[in-house]
Amino acid sequence: MTCTASLKVIVETDLLDLVASIYDAAVMSELWPRVLDASREFVGGTSAAIFAKNVTGQRRQLFHIDGRLDPEQTHAYFSRLAPMDPSNTVQVYAELEVGEVTSQRLSPEDFAQSRFMSEWATPQGIVDVGFTTLERRGDWAALFGVFRHERDGLGDEEMRHRLGLLAPHVRRAVNIAGIIGRANRSTETFRSMIDGLATAVILIDSEGRIVHANHAGDLLLGRRGGNDGRPDGVLRPDRTTLRRLLNGSYSSSGTAHLETTSGKGMVAHLLPLPSSHRSIVELGSGDPVAAVFIQSARFEPPSIPEGLARAFDLTPAELRVALATLRHDKVADVADTLGVSEATVKTHLNHIFSKTDTKRQADIVKLVAAYRSPLLAG
Repeated sequence: MTCTASLKVIVETDLLDLVASIYDAAVMSELWPRVLDASREFVGGTSAAIFAKNVTGQRRQLFHIDGRLDPEQTHAYFSRLAPMDPSNTVQVYAELEVGEVTSQRLSPEDFAQSRFMSEWATPQGIVDVGFTTLERRGDWAALFGVFRHERDGLGDEEMRHRLGLLAPHVRRAVNIAGIIGRANRSTETFRSMIDGLATAVILIDSEGRIVHANHAGDLLLGRRGGNDGRPDGVLRPDRTTLRRLLNGSYSSSGTAHLETTSGKGMVAHLLPLPSSHRSIVELGSGDPVAAVFIQSARFEPPSIPEGLARAFDLTPAELRVALATLRHDKVADVADTLGVSEATVKTHLNHIFSKTDTKRQADIVKLVAAYRSPLLAG
């Protein structure tokens, strides 16, 4: 085997290993500094980074860097000096996934005489930047760049070639990382949303296993500060019950009546999760296929009804009557509960009807239920 052939084998082996590590970094972002350092060595330069900026340099963001540049100088570039960079236009509007060298696109003399060169590049010994455009949106581009030190000399065709070899893999890895990041953010958003609900919510997989429960669900299941000694008891739904609910064995509407250990009636409502959304809520050991909302079978008035009072300008006495009608159908029973005369109750009811544009006590019940917050008290 000739020296040239041996060198080619070594380069190809190094490239295969490097490409594999690039895709590893897509799913483990903490690997990027090491991967960029290896990329810098493969391409030939003093440092490597993945960053984005617009054509004026006014908008810029550093995503990953190998850490070989002075941290203060790196911060200076991305905090205030990027607009001075004469290569902004060249880099942002370059062809996608093609290795480019700044000194081949700009006049080296103009670049050397720029304020950017004297204030930022020259003090660090940087004379050139090889780069490839990973993605462009309007006047904004994501870039993979390798900085050349004066000891490396200006970029050449070999540098362009090697940048071109890495470009498609870095681009795909960045896209994969973006997809994973969006999925993780969606997962956290979904988790925060259901955890903030006052109603108990559990997510179940296709076998009826509970893969996640919100705070209220954990309390109901006795998994968070709950026990059989609680007045309302705890709910112990087995997999068979949940699987039957999932398969529609209870009702076509996906509703089932359950009981806590103390005999309190509960109603469970099942909401199937669209298959396109299941991948963003991987919160447990299996993929959730449905959400089960569990609440008391008996309507319980809100303990803090300020929203209702503010919305309709109800007086404290009127609010007491409105809440009492939730438990009593007859005026006499409301009067007896509140310790007032029936005439007083009727007067307050008339005021409530007028303020809320209702005509019956049943309408008041619906109104109060509508103002019951689905969120946990902060």
